[in-house]
Amino acid sequence: MIKKIHLYIIKEFLYSFILGIVVFSFLLMLNLVFEFTDLLIEKGIAVLAAVKMFAFFLPSILTLSIPMAALFGVLFSYGRLSSNNEIRAMKAAGFDYKTLTMPIIFFGLIISFFLVFFNHFLAPRLNSNLKVNFEQIITKKPLVKFNEKSITKLGEYKIYSNKVDNTKNTLIGVSIYKFENDYTAANNEKTILPQNDKETWRITAASATVKTYATGAQLTLYKGYWQKISPSDMTNLTHATFRTYSFFVPLGNTIESYNIGPSELPSPKLIKTIKQYKKQKFKLFMIYLRNYWIRWIFAITPIIFIVMALPIGICISKDGKALSFSLSLGIVIIYYTLFAISISLGEKEYIPLGIIIWLPNLIIGSVGLYLFVKMVKK
Repeated sequence: MIKKIHLYIIKEFLYSFILGIVVFSFLLMLNLVFEFTDLLIEKGIAVLAAVKMFAFFLPSILTLSIPMAALFGVLFSYGRLSSNNEIRAMKAAGFDYKTLTMPIIFFGLIISFFLVFFNHFLAPRLNSNLKVNFEQIITKKPLVKFNEKSITKLGEYKIYSNKVDNTKNTLIGVSIYKFENDYTAANNEKTILPQNDKETWRITAASATVKTYATGAQLTLYKGYWQKISPSDMTNLTHATFRTYSFFVPLGNTIESYNIGPSELPSPKLIKTIKQYKKQKFKLFMIYLRNYWIRWIFAITPIIFIVMALPIGICISKDGKALSFSLSLGIVIIYYTLFAISISLGEKEYIPLGIIIWLPNLIIGSVGLYLFVKMVKK
């Protein structure tokens, strides 16, 4: 009899849990949907490439949506059982609250154990694949990176265009900027080519075409001018006009040389990087440390949310997805507000980050445990 009751409760929870994953993932990906639509329709990238990027991006969404779905799943499933008087009937049959909640707590522990592996190892690998995939797309179709009426950084150049024609790989109304502080040692030798001049300059052209090769992109500009001004003598302006002008932007090593961020590193490598940066007194180690602790926190959050939601769900007297969703959203907002405050305090070094970052879980977990114990003693 107990097995049947447990299976029934788990079945109810799984339905609402999966529904929660779909709803919360969709809400978190809403902005991403527009971006992928733009890549497909406006930028003209292949459907398979867009689908791969979407699949690689999904893990970072699931890291957030699974804990929210666990919270919603408990509130909805137990709220429905309570409003239908099924909880009361089960208690009348001799089952106490501890018996009725243990299967979901056990299931929550399974979710948390899965997220430990997922957040520390699987998600970083998929995040890395996402970045490499995007770099490959940029190498093949560099205009993917361009948006109309905005500045785009390509190599060491900053490029502005009024209009982007992805079908013809053409930019309309182009301005290209090269600033002195962007100058790299690779171009330190003397050269007569204007784009390799270490001083600040700009090119303005009516249009430009872009062709890609294995090692980079060839920009050909039409009807424009090149200008350079000396910071030490503002009256010394070099101005040259042209009908056609071409120069090459190296991109061949983009994929091999991109900087690996903390979200792409599996936890063992992340820990080594943190120790290395900390030893060198490199402030960037705080970002890597934050990323490491977040992986643990979001893995443990589902079981904390479940313990918090069980006594609240059992007390719900009205059936409905709207009420369960509203309660879930309210708890999530409180949790992530506390989380943002703790991150801010930790990064400003008022309190060690490894301690203060656990504050939201400690508060929500303590309140949840108090309500749960109080419910079990009834």
